[in-house]
Amino acid sequence: MTGLRLSLIGFSLLLLLTLTTASRAQEPSPDKPAPRPRATKPPQKVATEPTERDEAERPAPSTEEEMRRTLDKLATQITALTGEVQRLRQTTERNSMTLELLLSEERLAKVEDNLEAAITRKAQLDASEQDLQRRSRNIQQELVFRGVVRRDEAEAALRAEFQRALDDTHTQQQVQQQRIAELQTQAARLRERVDALRKKLERTEGKSSSQ
Repeated sequence: MTGLRLSLIGFSLLLLLTLTTASRAQEPSPDKPAPRPRATKPPQKVATEPTERDEAERPAPSTEEEMRRTLDKLATQITALTGEVQRLRQTTERNSMTLELLLSEERLAKVEDNLEAAITRKAQLDASEQDLQRRSRNIQQELVFRGVVRRDEAEAALRAEFQRALDDTHTQQQVQQQRIAELQTQAARLRERVDALRKKLERTEGKSSSQ
């Protein structure tokens, strides 16, 4: 019994010595600093593209917002279209006035030419009337110039000839005088129209240049 007890006591001492040696080996040495723990980097997030699920979960714009955007686009288009229509109307109006001005100037030139011709014709008729009156007052000289022998009959016939010529001249004078009056009225009206168109075109071109 005594030997067995001694053996147990020796085994216990040996086990205690072993445990003490192992614990001292694990403790840090006072001369060597303990190793620092390595700093671990936080895991980086991998950027992923939005999936169909993300797109589906994204809130869709409201109907009121879509309607407001549509109305804004429509208002912008209407404003641009209104400007184009206004410019087209101004261009069309300017072209129309320019064409009317050219036609009016051409008509005025023709009327003035006709008026000048009518005035010239009237002056010729006036000169012819004066000549016929002068000759009718000098019947005797006319008979001598013509070498008439029987002056009584010739004088009566010559006076009748001069009278017919004078009547015809007076008729033509009246026609030319009436034509001159009509042409003068047309020319005055055309001049007024030409002046009005020129002033209107100048104002239109001034507005276009200012814009």
